[in-house]
Amino acid sequence: MYFKTIFFFLFLFILKSNSQNLDSIFISKKEIVKSIKTDEKKALFLYECGEYFYSKNSNKAEYFYREALALNKGKNNLMEGRALFKLGFVEKNEGNLSTSLRYFNKAKDIFKDNNDIERLASVYFDIGYVYRYKNQMDKEFEFYKKGLKLSEGGSETLRGKGYLHLGNYYTRLKKLDSSIYFYNKALYLFKKIKKENRVYNVYNNIANTYYKQGRYAEVINIRSLVLKYAKKENKKLLITVSYHNIAAAYSELDEYDKAEKYLDSAIVVAEEENFKLRLAKSYSSISKVNYSLKNYKAAYLYQQKHKIYSDSIIKSQLTNTLEETELENKHKVETKNLQILNQEEVFEKRLYLIIIFVFLLLGIPLVVLLYRNSVNKNKIIQGNLEKEKIKKEVLQQKFKRSETDIRSLVADNSMRLEFLKQLLLKLKNQRESIDSVEVKNYIKDLSFKIQQQITTDSKLTLLKNKIDIINDGFDNMLVTTYKELTKTEREVCSLLRLNLSVKEIASIRNSSSDAIKVTRYRIRKKMNVPKGEKLEMFIQKLEV
Repeated sequence: MYFKTIFFFLFLFILKSNSQNLDSIFISKKEIVKSIKTDEKKALFLYECGEYFYSKNSNKAEYFYREALALNKGKNNLMEGRALFKLGFVEKNEGNLSTSLRYFNKAKDIFKDNNDIERLASVYFDIGYVYRYKNQMDKEFEFYKKGLKLSEGGSETLRGKGYLHLGNYYTRLKKLDSSIYFYNKALYLFKKIKKENRVYNVYNNIANTYYKQGRYAEVINIRSLVLKYAKKENKKLLITVSYHNIAAAYSELDEYDKAEKYLDSAIVVAEEENFKLRLAKSYSSISKVNYSLKNYKAAYLYQQKHKIYSDSIIKSQLTNTLEETELENKHKVETKNLQILNQEEVFEKRLYLIIIFVFLLLGIPLVVLLYRNSVNKNKIIQGNLEKEKIKKEVLQQKFKRSETDIRSLVADNSMRLEFLKQLLLKLKNQRESIDSVEVKNYIKDLSFKIQQQITTDSKLTLLKNKIDIINDGFDNMLVTTYKELTKTEREVCSLLRLNLSVKEIASIRNSSSDAIKVTRYRIRKKMNVPKGEKLEMFIQKLEV
């Protein structure tokens, strides 16, 4: 225990020293930027600074990428695309998947416009990788195929990257022979071109396949090599991932003390770099390890930390999606207003010319003036109609973009509730077998807190707030149009409008699937839904 404490503080000291050194380099590079005269050279230097810090400190890398983007924004050149591409990686590492996808898609359009085939293929792979984290496997595979098609006959590094992604994809499909096939193809290419970082990336993924096959000792050996390489190259994200994955193998071997040690190290690095996605995963794992070690209080506290980071990631994704939609709509409305103002200015100029012409000739009928005025009014009315149409489109976009994130929130909440219920049941069983009154009382108090947490999580406050935003006005429409519907039936209609399944609705309402099916039947009857038409489709077609 003594040596473990010394090692931990030594590790923190090294990290702090490295951080101070990076701070001084960061400041010096900012000073150099001021001395560069042309924007083109300044943007290139900023981008190279971002590349230097990318594997060392993501916040400092993000600063330089954003500065490079600011100098090139709207120019549609390759530097703008490269900066957007890198910012997509930064946002992905921080768990902001919707924002990451937005940056990648903008970079994709720029690379396509500039006919940069190699970078276009690369961004296809990375878009597919984001869809992996969003659990949209069809879209993930679609973009992997696009990337491979573009990379044929081109860069071997790029093709190796595509094979690596496909190997990972087939691993998650549990088609392990296919995954090993693609991993070996990637490994051959990377060794051939002596890409050390890519070789270790493939090793990492092979270890993942071995893990699924139960070959845990081999997993630890391979991932220890990857960890050694990551430390040598100071790749912080790879370091925290490697610690986490080694801990997972030790957990499977029931060596929980070693697993806890590696998870502690993973959390230290992830907290330093603010890797929220990694923190959520590591806190969840260390909670389960402590539970296996019968450290129930620690397991509960770590589970609470997991919940904080998990909810933060989901909330960030929802907020980013809604803000993105609102910004796009605001831009459309502003553009339309400018067009209307330009039309009004043109009309005013024409009106002045007409008045002058009338005064000059004293014979032009007044009807010309009235006609012009009528035309202008029609244009303004048409412009207002266009603005209303845009507002309606943005509401539909909010609904569609939030549906997947709400499903993710329901699944995450259900998994968390199931874990807490199992923990509560085992605590109660443990309490019955213990003689000590003091220990029994402690377990009783802890059980009460967990029961409170279960009750709180079951309310799904965050989800209901988002549902209220998306279904704004929908409930009022149901009350007006279908007066026979009860409050419960209207709430189920709102959830069906989100295209949620019976099981998901039952989980949200803390009810049984049979009860929801009965409610669906009553809704069909009261709304006179035509035979053969799905209830969800009928509700989604209703206009608010």
